[in-house]
Amino acid sequence: MLSSYSVACPHADCGWTGSLVPSLLRGGANAEIASMQRAWFRCPGCDRDWEVRITNDKVTVLPVAAAK
Repeated sequence: MLSSYSVACPHADCGWTGSLVPSLLRGGANAEIASMQRAWFRCPGCDRDWEVRITNDKVTVLPVAAAK
């Protein structure tokens, strides 16, 4: 079963909040993510991606410089 996470889009001009299922790849299909694994979310509001690290049930947005 895929887990969804309560998130807020980090892009300053968006402001979307809701629940999303992460992806292992930028713009990829939804996937089950293991703890401490990097993942991506795609905002349904602005259609942009952002990279995160999921630790247990906590989502941490990675800074753009760390995402490279």
